[in-house]
Amino acid sequence: MRFSDSRELVDVGLGFVGFFAVAFLGITVFCELTGEPALGWALTLLVLVLAFIGLLQLRRRILARRQEAEEARLRETQDS
Repeated sequence: MRFSDSRELVDVGLGFVGFFAVAFLGITVFCELTGEPALGWALTLLVLVLAFIGLLQLRRRILARRQEAEEARLRETQDS
């Protein structure tokens, strides 16, 4: 699978990590309610949430960099 845009790759990562974060949230809640040990599940959920936040930050940087490039290109065409 080839991605023509780096944002596409980040979006796929967000979907993947987000899906598993929701799944691990359900598992953690279930374990807490039934009295089973949930520390491992909760720590895994924490890692997934941190990865999700990191991917969101990466996506914002990509969008900001593209917007700056577009504005610079528009300024160049207006100056010419």
